[in-house]
Amino acid sequence: MKKQFFKVVTGNMKSLGLKNNKTILKFSLGKWVKSPTIKKGISNDGGIWVAASLSAAKRLKKYMMNQYGKSCKIFKVLIGKILFKNTYRIKTDKVWFEEEVL
Repeated sequence: MKKQFFKVVTGNMKSLGLKNNKTILKFSLGKWVKSPTIKKGISNDGGIWVAASLSAAKRLKKYMMNQYGKSCKIFKVLIGKILFKNTYRIKTDKVWFEEEVL
């Protein structure tokens, strides 16, 4: 069974811009979106962050609503090369949006 990853985006399919990340990407279904800059390691920029589990994605969606009043969507995604990972999130060079989950 392949590992599933999840991406939380705004209602208009853009990245959230958390932790002062100024690179806001626009996503769409069935298309690879690649980060314009690549940086290995924990830095907040230089890649695309995804949730390692659906529960982590749900927590992020709830945080966005509670903290900023922003409604978000969750998508199941495929990822490219892993640039950094921990137990709840992964930074990758590119993502492919498969389907909306929530």
